[in-house]
Amino acid sequence: MFSQVSQIIALPGAVGAAAALLVCLLRMQIARTMALVDAPDHPRKAHIGPVPLVGGIALFPAIAIACVQAVTLGASDDAIGVVVGVVFGFFMIGYADDRVQIRPSRRLLLSLILFAALVLMSPGFMPDDFRIGGLSIPLGAGTIALLAIIGASGALNAINMADGQDGLCCGLLMIWLLFLASVGSPTLESTALLLAAALIVVLAFNLTGLVFLGDIGAYGVGSFVLALMLYGAGEGTVDHGQIVALLSVPVTDCVLLMVERTRRGRSPYDPDRQHLHHILQATSGKWPSLAIYLSVVALCAVAARENGLASVLAIAGGITFVLLARLYGRREPEPPAPQDVWF
Repeated sequence: MFSQVSQIIALPGAVGAAAALLVCLLRMQIARTMALVDAPDHPRKAHIGPVPLVGGIALFPAIAIACVQAVTLGASDDAIGVVVGVVFGFFMIGYADDRVQIRPSRRLLLSLILFAALVLMSPGFMPDDFRIGGLSIPLGAGTIALLAIIGASGALNAINMADGQDGLCCGLLMIWLLFLASVGSPTLESTALLLAAALIVVLAFNLTGLVFLGDIGAYGVGSFVLALMLYGAGEGTVDHGQIVALLSVPVTDCVLLMVERTRRGRSPYDPDRQHLHHILQATSGKWPSLAIYLSVVALCAVAARENGLASVLAIAGGITFVLLARLYGRREPEPPAPQDVWF
């Protein structure tokens, strides 16, 4: 099956990767034209020079090509149309946030609206049963839809928060895409691999700090990958428990960090350097911390692929890792941060 899919996506994948490479090579010209340049902000930001926020733009052609390819492989025109509209909406939210900084409450509200549109308007996205650990719990399509909308919105926020270290967010997206390619239908497999081919290019530039995903990438590409997870759940090739396992590390870190900020009397969206990747960096260094974070997520993905009890253990393992790291990891002294207005 893999060889057949690889033949199908060879040319579209090469085109998507070439488009990503072109954007990355012209990164500064594009960034200045679109006002997408991230300026240094010591000590909260570690980079010392302006960096173009064009990683998401580089991946947009691959997403468009992947959607066209999915239709040719039998995906519903209506479902893909909704996905394209929703993902484009998230790209615009990210673009606006990179330029003028949208208030967190408004970003959350827009995320809920867009994911509600995705779940409620896409045929076949929501099964009647919640599947986890080999069990099928009949919660009903309405309850599962509500959980999907809230969960996806929270997960997207966690993905955006994880985009604070070179290679981390791209690495997470790559692991999730490869997982989906390994368990999904031919349509899901080809879509995931096509985007992964372009993501390799962006990852190479992101690891060296030449390109950042930016909110336009975290929201745009992140929402598309989450949509693929929901699509897999709808077609029955991906269990909900597997999705929770894949997202367990960044989502757990996001929840604990927001609780911690609130307990300190600050907005849950105040910027700081207390994310899991910051703690791991302070404990082990930049590159070892990246390897540790991605290795744990990859292990969760490998375990989740076996499904059944293994996916439950993957969820427990991801949560435990974050708890132990936040409890015993070394933390940098936190400088005063400007208050982020929630409303």
